[in-house]
Amino acid sequence: MDEKIGAGLERNGFTQDPDVLDTWFSSWLWPFATMGWPEQTETLKKFYPTTDLVTGPDIIFFWVARMIMAGYEYMHEMPFKNVYFTGIIRDKQGRKMSKTLGNSPDPLELISKYGADALRFGTMRSAPLGQDVLFDEKDVELGRNFCNKLWNACRFRQMQGGEIQNEIERTLLMPDDKWILLKLDHAIREMTESLAAYKFSEAAGTIYRFFWSEYCDWYVEATKAVFQGTDAARKANTLAVIDFVLSHTLRLFHPFLPFITEELWHGMGYHEDMPENQGGQSIMFAPWPKPLGNDFKGAYGLDDCYLEMTDKKYELVTQGRNLRREANIQSGKKAKYVLKPAGHLTPHDVAVIKILLNAEPLEVDADYAPKKGTPTVHSEIGDLFLPLEGVIDIGAEKARLGKELEKIDAEILKVAQKLNNPAFTQKVPATVLAEHQKRLADWLAKKQHVEAAIKALEG
Repeated sequence: MDEKIGAGLERNGFTQDPDVLDTWFSSWLWPFATMGWPEQTETLKKFYPTTDLVTGPDIIFFWVARMIMAGYEYMHEMPFKNVYFTGIIRDKQGRKMSKTLGNSPDPLELISKYGADALRFGTMRSAPLGQDVLFDEKDVELGRNFCNKLWNACRFRQMQGGEIQNEIERTLLMPDDKWILLKLDHAIREMTESLAAYKFSEAAGTIYRFFWSEYCDWYVEATKAVFQGTDAARKANTLAVIDFVLSHTLRLFHPFLPFITEELWHGMGYHEDMPENQGGQSIMFAPWPKPLGNDFKGAYGLDDCYLEMTDKKYELVTQGRNLRREANIQSGKKAKYVLKPAGHLTPHDVAVIKILLNAEPLEVDADYAPKKGTPTVHSEIGDLFLPLEGVIDIGAEKARLGKELEKIDAEILKVAQKLNNPAFTQKVPATVLAEHQKRLADWLAKKQHVEAAIKALEG
């Protein structure tokens, strides 16, 4: 402290503390001073050096570098091997969150509103390695919705009844079963690699994609073709596949969603296969999922050809749903489809396509000759048609599309005028110019799409 300041304090009845150290001076001793140093305690021997340090990038010199220097000076060894720098959470204006600004949400309030797992997963998924995070409560809401999705998927399994975690019978596996098992294998590999590289947001993105899209949106819906049938053995085998996938998925989720996965692990009965003398039956002690090895794939006939084949089937469904959307037919309304197959299709494949399209009926006709203008998609599986007779009011639909086309033309004119104005194009930043160019391309594509729909109706 400056001598003049110290003298001034003494004159006013204050005495300077003679034993004061800078905050960072004491903090840089933390890796060993907290465990009994300078005594060589058992705790110090066990935890020094450690593996990882997690901190923010704003104190690299103040703390991280000083801990390393102190470690070499007093312990003659580096204190840690890896340093994970988290991003700084900022508000929507890019300001660092602080008590002074009052721009920091209360995490307890967020937990009360959405749940602890939702806050954890939503934040992790939106936080790329080493990059700052612009906090948005919508990310936490997304985490809550994801937790609900996981809960509902497990509830769907429970509603089917049957034995828990039976053995999978190879001869009863359908292409959709093999597809989801191969997708699970890919997810396990991707997640394990991402976590090993400290890419936590990538790991969260992988499990999000696998569970929400591949498992829930496609596989669970496809299993309804089995559950609505009468083959008891096939139903039991489908349940065995679901249990296998869910038990692995819950373990993949556990680092991100510790509370709901623990609850579901016990609620589903998956804990019963764990010996109590190995740390208890908590999911925390369950082994981390391993990729499905060649022996497993060989035993169950998991060849990559099932990925390609089933992907083509699901792509046909996506295209068929687009036909419905283009014709302004609500997704919840039954609609007639006609499929002209390019090759052999099993009854199971037809049943799956019918369910996924919400078709009633789905006619399979190799000789089908559609009327001119019938909405059609072409795929390697076959040609899919959506006859519109009696389904929509063609006159009303043409009028609706005509109004939409007028709006599109107005937007195209508005953007084109800006792009044709040198006073605009020469002054705006390159990013703004590129944004307007993309907007024009998008509107032109949409116009082409609507014009094609009108032409089809006229045909």
